[in-house]
Amino acid sequence: MIPAIMTIHSSPDLLKKIWILGGGKFGQLALKRIRHHLPRVKITLVDSRPDIAVEEGVTVVHEDGISWLAENLQREGTADMVIPSLPVHMVAEWLKVKGGKRWRISAVPLPDDLVAILPHPLRNGDSRLYISHADFLCPDNCGEPELICTYTGREREENLFDLVGRLDFPPFTPLVIRSYQLLPGVGGIYPEDMWDLLDNLPGLSGRFLLITTACRCHGVVDGLRFEMKGEEDTNC
Repeated sequence: MIPAIMTIHSSPDLLKKIWILGGGKFGQLALKRIRHHLPRVKITLVDSRPDIAVEEGVTVVHEDGISWLAENLQREGTADMVIPSLPVHMVAEWLKVKGGKRWRISAVPLPDDLVAILPHPLRNGDSRLYISHADFLCPDNCGEPELICTYTGREREENLFDLVGRLDFPPFTPLVIRSYQLLPGVGGIYPEDMWDLLDNLPGLSGRFLLITTACRCHGVVDGLRFEMKGEEDTNC
């Protein structure tokens, strides 16, 4: 089993460039809080809608978020953190675009007995699943404390990124990206974790993967299979 992919990152105070994908409710919330608490950070907001309103000093890109991310995100120097605020699983969709030329990619249905062992599962089709330790609506300013739930005041359950990362459910292999708490109610992905995940795919060709993004309490899981294309396929 491949463990959760997590790396050691610098303090949020050292971040210089942040990309926000999606300018809806949570994208705007992230934008306002970053501007207030991290005023020196350069922010790029990506949203395909032309009428998105933002404060002065924010770079706005009117394009599809996933397509733009796949085209512009580099291993170094482009963004220090990406805030996913789109109604899709950003990491899974980015992998599909980045791997499309090299891999045959197919969705893998998640079996009911796998779904049953995950907390408060909510299906979105056969191959995507939302999971959460909460059976209530969390406050949008949760600071994600390590030990105690902000809402209930009770001890937290096991970190969801750890829970999924240690799943032993053949033939599935979990690959987990952690969403790190940047500010209360604002979580983000470090690009190096996304590239590390992409770099792991060659050794997992043909395997049933649980591509997961999760913070301590909430997550989204996609069942995906990446099969290496032959030379004829890649020349098409």
